[in-house]
Amino acid sequence: MKKNNNYKSQNTKAHVKAKPKSIPKSIGSKLGMLLGAIIPIAALIGYSMNMNFFSIARILSAFVLIISIAAYLKNEVIYPNPKAMQHDNSLTTKKIAVGKKNIKNSYFSLNKGTVQVVLSIIIIILCTYLGQVIYAAVI
Repeated sequence: MKKNNNYKSQNTKAHVKAKPKSIPKSIGSKLGMLLGAIIPIAALIGYSMNMNFFSIARILSAFVLIISIAAYLKNEVIYPNPKAMQHDNSLTTKKIAVGKKNIKNSYFSLNKGTVQVVLSIIIIILCTYLGQVIYAAVI
């Protein structure tokens, strides 16, 4: 009697590249995550301290903006040389030539996540100003 093989063959491909998100979708998802964090915190603090919601949201957005700019600058200033690699506490250089990809990503680009977060926070700050003007006009 022959034994049936119950094991399925595994996929031999190491990585299956997923289709990258477009820049507007990526910015929209980051904007949604930031709004999902900032709005409830600002509403809770504004309600408990009897303060204006828009000013609290603006202050929280400014804190996140400072942190995201610091993260962007850390990435750009500390590691400006694409040939340099840090191992442990010593800085060594790669022996591989710099490709177009490293040169292409070395300037201000919307493909970088920190730039998208900074842009999303600026949008949130502008919306808080607009919301406060609309709120003042209604009341």
